[in-house]
Order: sequence, then structure tokens, then C-alpha cells
Amino acid sequence: MTLRMDGSMASLEQPVGGSSGMRPGWLWAAAVAAALALYVATLAPDLVWQDSGDYQFAAARLDLHRPHDAVRVHPWFLVVAWALGRVGIWSYAYAANLASAIGTALAVGNVVLMVRLVTGRAWPAILGGILFGIGHAVWAHAVMAETYGWAAALVSAECLCAWAWLARRQARWLLLLFLINGVAISNHLMAVLSLAVFGVWVVVACVRGRARYSAIPAAAGCWIVGATLYWIVLGIEYEQTHSLLAALRSGTVGAWGSRIFNLSDLPGLLGKSILYVCLDYPTPLALAMFVGLWVLWRRRETFGRLMVILAVLYFAWAARYKVVDQYAFFIQFYVFGSVLIGTGIAVVWPRLAGVRAWVLLGLALLPIGIYAVLPAAAEKAGFVFFKRQLPHRDPYVYFLRPWRTGDHGARQFAEEVLDALPPRAVLFSDSTPAPPLVCLQELEGRRPDVEIAATGGLPGDRLRHYWGSTQNLMPEFQAEGRRVFVVSDHPEYLPAWMIAYTQRVPFGCVFEVQPRAETPAAATPAGPPKVEGRP
Repeated sequence: MTLRMDGSMASLEQPVGGSSGMRPGWLWAAAVAAALALYVATLAPDLVWQDSGDYQFAAARLDLHRPHDAVRVHPWFLVVAWALGRVGIWSYAYAANLASAIGTALAVGNVVLMVRLVTGRAWPAILGGILFGIGHAVWAHAVMAETYGWAAALVSAECLCAWAWLARRQARWLLLLFLINGVAISNHLMAVLSLAVFGVWVVVACVRGRARYSAIPAAAGCWIVGATLYWIVLGIEYEQTHSLLAALRSGTVGAWGSRIFNLSDLPGLLGKSILYVCLDYPTPLALAMFVGLWVLWRRRETFGRLMVILAVLYFAWAARYKVVDQYAFFIQFYVFGSVLIGTGIAVVWPRLAGVRAWVLLGLALLPIGIYAVLPAAAEKAGFVFFKRQLPHRDPYVYFLRPWRTGDHGARQFAEEVLDALPPRAVLFSDSTPAPPLVCLQELEGRRPDVEIAATGGLPGDRLRHYWGSTQNLMPEFQAEGRRVFVVSDHPEYLPAWMIAYTQRVPFGCVFEVQPRAETPAAATPAGPPKVEGRP
């Protein structure tokens, strides 16, 4: 069913008026192709920082094991990236970035198709797809190895299956919906939110006689099959821990329980969340979201209400998730926000007869110009939102401009550091700069004599010893004749013993750790090492 502007309902096969007679399938394909072309043109060409670099490393080795933190494995993304890496015409790092671009391009096509099916109009669908695809968080995560593009693609595919079932009442669409959700669980556990919504929906449909009760066990079976990769990850964790409870905890909350269930500092988080949404939709067309929300909820149609419920649920989830990269968790909300915007534009379309289509297109593309000038404007204004700078990474450009064309900064940093270190050096690194260093050493064979003590990659015992010790470790390294270095001199990225007993002297891109002339009697008890990643 499609939404007519006069309030009546149109059939699936007969679009309402509109600026294009293009069939929905062709429109979807064109949107996917255009989005993929944009993302490939602006793709990070090589190694990247932080979690994205971590995924590059894990995908290259197809490593599906994270001790006590299996929730961060994301096996679907790793398998896709690993498979692309086997093609042999690009590097493992580029393949992982490309995997993210493909998933996000599919999500753009799905958003366009949803708006087209709901409204029957092509131009509102195109505008909604543009606003989703070039949004700051969406674009930034589409061009480097990340899981969120696939999360958006899969949740939007679930919605298309729901629409198809409502239009045709064929059971296969319900089964496909839950099969896709199982795959989505294997990509990112946030998919449990849509699972809850669609699960309740199907049960209610059975109770009201609109679906057979046999659909419930059949859907459950499809979901279990779809989530096969997730069960494999849990099995690996169980094999290591020999405890079902520990494996389940690792695979559901890992080390992130307090943040996953966070309900503190809600006013501050809500304020930041509104700013994040404004950064993603810096255009007057974003106001159409409220029109679309009002129309879809007021119409009392099942699919429209599902869209509104999912939009509210994903916004609420991200808005109270207290992590460093909170803005990334709004990407699934932007799927539904963009559908609402496209619907709102369609509602007012008859009143826009005097406005040329290119004016609306210009407003939809306005974010690109804003992102182009934003880094320089923020720096000139003295706006500081980061704790430190890394060599070969301009924080204003890196965080405020979503495209990564020609960005080789992570590799340049890692090569410069490893080339400069003396033989048998020990290098302490937090989780942001560690991935390119580890990739160069373990995947490309650079400087195997250097020990990289990275918070994201050390086995448990060494992690506790190197980063959690309250005793001075410098005599231990000196007895072995090894010099010690650290990437950052910021206190949050140093072990407590290093702060208490040593001084840090600049050494190229890093700092050499040297004993103090006088040291305190004991170090301050160490907390957990700084980890910037997130599930």
C-alpha cells in the first residue's frame, strides 16, 4: 500500500502521480549504484585508526575470538571483509573498508525504496535517500571498516520484508524477515531491538488471526539459521571459558554492561544527541521529519506505525548510550528518520509546485558544503572537542569531515614509529593508534623484534602485568636491556606505574619512557586501561 496525499490508499503496483515513472526495483538499483560510487570515490584507501583498524586486522585473519568480549566480534562483517580480501586485487585494509561501503550503499537503496513504496513518489524517495547517504555519521562510517552500514542495510531489509508481507500476506516474507534479523544479530547485537518489535508484531498478528500460529516456530527456526555466525562465536568463547554463563555474558554485554544499561546523565546525553542529529541533517529539509512522523502515526496504518516505533526506539537507545563514539549509534535511527523526512516531503509535495526540483536537490546536498568548511570554521572558532592529537591526523578534519579520500595518515604514523624504534624496543599503545601498528607488524612482517604492548591486543596476563601493575616495571625492562616507549603522554592513555615512576621524553612521533631521579614510594592503584572501542 502507498500513501496518497489526499488520504486514500493506493495499490503497490500503481504509484501516485509523481515526478518519475521509474519502477521501484530500478530506483533501488540506481540508488545503490550511486551510493556505492560515492563511497568508493571517498573511501579510506589504507589502514585506519581505532576500532576500524581493529576490524581490518581481525578480518584479515578471520579472527572470531575476543576473550571475555565476544559481543564485539561482529562475525558477519568480518566474514564479508575477509571474503573481499581473498579477491586479490586490493589490500586486506582496503577490502575491509570496501565491505563497509557495500553495506551502507545497500542501506541507501533500501531507504529510497521504502520511501518510494510508502509514498508512491520518486523525488521524495531520492531526497530521503540522499539525506541518509550523505549524513555525517553514515558517510564517515561508510568509508572505513565499520559494522554500522550493514546494520542499517539489514534493519531496512527487515522493514521491506514487513511491508511485502502486509501487502501480499505471503508467509515467506515473514520467514525472510527473521532470517535477515538473524544475520543482523551476527553483524551487531543492536539488532535485538528490531527483533523485539517484529517479534511482538508477529505474535499480535497471530492472536488477531492475520497470520497462522505456525509462523512463530518457523520464524524462530529461520532466525536461528540466520544467526549461525553468532552461535559460532559463542561456541568459541564457551570452548575457552568452559562456562555457558560466562560465554553468554561475553556474547551479550561483554565489558560494556554499565554502558549498555546506562540511565545516568540523561539530560547531558540528550543535548549531545540533538547536536549529533543536527550534524547529520544540516538542512531545512530535516523539518519534514516531524511532518512524516505525524502523518504516519495519525494514519493508524501498521507499516507507518512500525516505522515510528523503530525510529523512537533506536533514537532512545543511542541517546542514553554513554560511550566515546555515541554519535555512531544513531545510524540505524537515521534509516527511519530519513524515511520520515521523505514521507514528510511527499505530503507537502503538492504545495511545492512552484519550487523547482533542483532547489530541493540543492537543499538535500547542502550538508556536503557544510562538511567541507566545518573543520576550518571549528578550528578558527577555537572549538576543542578532542583530548589529544595524533601525528598525521588533523582532528578537525578527521572528526568533522566524513570523506577519507587519500587519507594515508594511519600508515604514515605506524611506519614512522616502527622505523625509528631501536632494536627490541617495547612500545605501549592505547587502542586508538594500536591497530595500524599491529597490522604492520603481524600482517606485513614489519619490525618483529619490537614488542607492541597494546591494550586492545595483549593476552590477559600480559595486559594485567604491563598495564595494571602498581609496581615500577622499569627495572624489569632495563634488566633485559630494552628501551621503553609510549605513543601518548596524556595521563588517560598511560598505565598508573608509568605516571608514578617515570618521565616521558619526546622521541619522534612517540615518547621514550625514562626513570625519574626520585620516585614516590608506591604508585597510585591502576584502573583499567583506556579503551576507546565499543560493541
